[in-house]
Amino acid sequence: MCDVLEYMHGKGVVHRDLKLENILVDDNMNLKVADFGFATFRKIHNLKSYRGTMTYMAPEIKEGKTYDGCQIDMFSTGVILFIIVQGIFPFKEAKKDEYFYNLLLQGDYNTYWKKTGGQNLSNEFKDLILKMFSYNGKDRPTIAEIRAHPWMKAGVDMKQVRHDLLNEVAEKRTQSTADSERIGATSRGPDRLHLVRQTGFANQAFDDIMSYDVNLQNIKPGTIWDDIEEYIEENELGEKWALTEEDDVADDIMDDDTEDAQKFKHIKLTIQPDGISGEEERDEVKGFDVETVVEIKFYQKDDQTARIQIQATKGDHAHWK
Repeated sequence: MCDVLEYMHGKGVVHRDLKLENILVDDNMNLKVADFGFATFRKIHNLKSYRGTMTYMAPEIKEGKTYDGCQIDMFSTGVILFIIVQGIFPFKEAKKDEYFYNLLLQGDYNTYWKKTGGQNLSNEFKDLILKMFSYNGKDRPTIAEIRAHPWMKAGVDMKQVRHDLLNEVAEKRTQSTADSERIGATSRGPDRLHLVRQTGFANQAFDDIMSYDVNLQNIKPGTIWDDIEEYIEENELGEKWALTEEDDVADDIMDDDTEDAQKFKHIKLTIQPDGISGEEERDEVKGFDVETVVEIKFYQKDDQTARIQIQATKGDHAHWK
């Protein structure tokens, strides 16, 4: 990213929408930055346009101030770095009234790192990332200062990192090919299945919404229930994670001879806000103050295959992804 910023800014261009979704890598793990829809090469040190993505935007843009495009690119890069290292967003928005960013503005770093689970991050990383999140754009480090920072000079063997990443990608591609051959092509099916509790469901990760097909000879829909329930028990999450069966009324398959729509079951997983216990404290937290709700539904494709749809319907699920 330092190479990208150095080249781009050296050409007199600022991106203004740097985020994970706009970073690509090729087969050799070379980094590519995409989507220059908000980029500009005019008056890059004296800009006023409201541009960017909410969670990555520097505070001066949100406040309608004149801003330096290089400095706001640096802020967005800091958000990217934080997510890569920590796995969650550093804050919902860089605003004075946003709980997490306000902790940084107030200098309450101990609370901030506790709330974001970063107590064990190195002092060098914390120093760098806090500078990149500076409220005043002039206080953010330059590319040269980042390159010279102790965290960047910790002696990482980039050739070895690239080699390890390529090996990991190759393994995942091999596994993905095997899974595709086992699962087969996906398609939407109309009929939902009642929950059938079995065991042995494979581990899965999810985004806001995802769907995939399973062979009913090997996996029953209810195996998801049992695996989540087991996960909750093993990790002692019973006070925060609640698993329930919910009725789902299907008007689209209502019987013409009855006024009642047919009801089907689906799984609902409700997760309470992380690190927040009392209602008073919860009301003060912005961004991570609501419960996370994930719904898991089942659809019949044929006698052998079912489609499983997993959707986050409430809250910020990225922390639990």
